[in-house]
Amino acid sequence: MQPSHQHPTHPATGTAPEMMATLQGLLDRAVTDGIAPSASCAVVLDGVPLPVLTAGTAVPDTFFDLASVTKLFSTVTALSLVDDGTLELDAPLGGLLPAYGHGEKAVVTLRHLLTHTSGLPSEWRGWERALGEGRTFEREALVADLLGTPLEAAPGTRFAYSCAGFNTVMALAEQATGQTWADLVRNRVLALLDTDGITGTPPLERSAPTEYQPKLGRGLVRGIVHDEAAWSLGGLSGNAGMFATAAGLAVFGEALRTGMPGILSPALAAEMWRSQLPDMLGSHFNPADPGFGQGLGVRINQQPWMGALGTEARGHGGFTGTSLLVDIPRGVTVALLSNRVSPSRDGDDATGLRKAVSDVVYSGATS
Repeated sequence: MQPSHQHPTHPATGTAPEMMATLQGLLDRAVTDGIAPSASCAVVLDGVPLPVLTAGTAVPDTFFDLASVTKLFSTVTALSLVDDGTLELDAPLGGLLPAYGHGEKAVVTLRHLLTHTSGLPSEWRGWERALGEGRTFEREALVADLLGTPLEAAPGTRFAYSCAGFNTVMALAEQATGQTWADLVRNRVLALLDTDGITGTPPLERSAPTEYQPKLGRGLVRGIVHDEAAWSLGGLSGNAGMFATAAGLAVFGEALRTGMPGILSPALAAEMWRSQLPDMLGSHFNPADPGFGQGLGVRINQQPWMGALGTEARGHGGFTGTSLLVDIPRGVTVALLSNRVSPSRDGDDATGLRKAVSDVVYSGATS
């Protein structure tokens, strides 16, 4: 059942009904134009949630594959282990991971991984090698292959977005605790949020489909992580594998905006938010590069999709057509979900939709 398009002004926010109508129009047009078969959006202004909007085949309780928005959950999970002394942000990984005990890798730290400054490549393709050799996925062997990934640059000399780095965070946390990554994320983050709208194992009947992948023997992927690396590693992983409804993701966004109360210490929540690259890169940092904006896990001021007024925004986008934007100074949280990779990843990447939604929300927040 589609929500009503009638949105009265909210007394706590002064939100004009025109903003909600405009957002609904953007979602509807994205479906009509073939950007995605379904979309959903949840906005929170100054702590007040507005009605969830949907378009296409989505309803408010539809779960979407978050893709790399998962990295925000991975970051909070890892930082919770820093809070209790299990991990250290600036200790070399070699103390726990022997593959990082020698050569240039010997200086890589958790902070390097969370800020994409480790020197690791963007992707780890061990899953593809395993399939090419006709092998089934054996997680222990795959993790060993992941940890053997060579660096492409010396740590601290470049910023280069790395999914491989976030799967290394997962391996580090599992080694330090002896627990599965799924258990760590569930017990340290999800169980402490007031929502059942976020999970690594969504109900199939409520999951938006993603890509049709017959060459991988997967058919139409639905309710299972789209990202192939995460799929090979068993599902929920460091780089991808989380699913959420728009309202559920907005709950997490509000937790980020208010400092992850009950999950992270105030000091570590503030450190997560702080711009890290000037310190991490030193003389290699180029403040004129618009792509440079990174806290611990969170992307900062990503103008192509955070919007013209999102200069202080933090958040993350996902390959499947998802994003979470959080802005503390302006009191804004925007969870935008779509399945733009269904049935093929070759279409519009939804950046224009994300930016348009951000611009409309900021306009409404300041009106």
